[in-house]
Amino acid sequence: MILLSRNYRGYLAGTIVQLQTSMEAALIAQGMATTSAGPVTPGAVSTDLSMGRLGIAAAGTSVVLTNPNITTESKVVGWLSNAAADGTALYITRITPAAGSVTFTLNAAATAAVAIDWAVILFAGEVATN
Repeated sequence: MILLSRNYRGYLAGTIVQLQTSMEAALIAQGMATTSAGPVTPGAVSTDLSMGRLGIAAAGTSVVLTNPNITTESKVVGWLSNAAADGTALYITRITPAAGSVTFTLNAAATAAVAIDWAVILFAGEVATN
């Protein structure tokens, strides 16, 4: 995980994100980020990446990912990725894509921050806009 010192691909400076290891190394090498122990900054995320991690704050039940590659027909997968399981928020009950966004909804309010790994699945012939 890294702490961004500048905006990157829709993520705001000052947020903690987890990206592909090679992306994180490049951002650190360029002075755009520093290593962080996390957790991922909770709240809505806006990015054009095809995969990533976002967080839901304690007491939250859902989070929105804004992404120009997502349509109402998009196939989006998500899973809880916490090292320690939250005793209440155990799984994602609904993934609802819309034009330009997707909402991840949990089975119950989280008792602590919860991380969700996600990916937009592109099929043969589809091209991401990023």
